[in-house]
Amino acid sequence: MAASTKGQRLLAVFKALEGHPIIGISNKTLSDGLDMSAAQVSRDLDDLIVAGLVQKLDNGHYAYSIKTLQIAERFRRQQEAMQNRLNEIGTRVDNGSFS
Repeated sequence: MAASTKGQRLLAVFKALEGHPIIGISNKTLSDGLDMSAAQVSRDLDDLIVAGLVQKLDNGHYAYSIKTLQIAERFRRQQEAMQNRLNEIGTRVDNGSFS
């Protein structure tokens, strides 16, 4: 199944924000780095803002929203809990304690 062009553009813009979580990144820097027009990046950023995944900062730059950071934190916590459970099972297996 082929991915939509708009979906791929949105994801490219979203992923490009990754290295700039605090001070954000400008539309121009994004458009230059992605080889896209500034107008297209603006439309994609607007869509991401409406979805609650991106925010425009006071300095005019764009960064991940609190909602996006909360999603990432929930994922991190789930991964940590899973790793702790695997470690616990591994210790029990090593000790011969299976109950």
